[in-house]
Amino acid sequence: MLPGNGQLDPVDPALRTDGARLGAVTIERLEVEPDEDEVLRYLGYPKEARPDPRVRDRVREVLAEAWPHVRPRGAYSVYDVEVLDRRSLTLRGGARFTGIIGDYLGPAQRTAVFVATAGSEISELATEAMRSGDALGGLVLGAVGSMAAEGATDALIEDLRGRIGPGEALTLRYSPGYCGLSLHQQRTIFDLVDAAQVGVELLPSMIMRPLKSVSGLVGIGPADAVSARGSPCDRCPLTDCKMRR
Repeated sequence: MLPGNGQLDPVDPALRTDGARLGAVTIERLEVEPDEDEVLRYLGYPKEARPDPRVRDRVREVLAEAWPHVRPRGAYSVYDVEVLDRRSLTLRGGARFTGIIGDYLGPAQRTAVFVATAGSEISELATEAMRSGDALGGLVLGAVGSMAAEGATDALIEDLRGRIGPGEALTLRYSPGYCGLSLHQQRTIFDLVDAAQVGVELLPSMIMRPLKSVSGLVGIGPADAVSARGSPCDRCPLTDCKMRR
């Protein structure tokens, strides 16, 4: 348990490479439910759209066949915030992020650095379908993978929410490439969380493998301050952003 801060198990001393990490959690199987509507959303259908019945039937068929090949897993590590201002975030141990992510994390006193994945099989199935000439099947499989990766991330964050202390709350989560967190800062994230534990690696292009993976940051702070801060999505001009909450 972290003193006075909820129920995160302390990291084994052997893992404390810099003495900065407060706690770490790895979950080998995250509970994610298949969601047909989310698959359609990742295929580009707005919420109010009515897809052709043949498309919906194919989505339902592919989702049922593919779901046993999805392996949602995730890991996160928690660090104290050392310096947080509008343009930067510095964690204890010296890791630093720059950009308006500092403003978005607002009242965070600790930060969880996370990686979640749907596993590699779903992307391999999508590639095989495309190569065999089944373009629609490949697209649907890709959308299933995206839905599963987002679901894995949501489940991972819910695990974190269950471990924070009374009177604390989580900010929204932020991923490289969105919300003021540039893609090249993906490397810093991978320096802070043991993504290899869940089978995720970072390529030189800053793209993750498996492709259907999500990384990012989520702040932990006083519940009243987090609530008062509101959602940064309300202040963002990108109204069509798929990460909007």
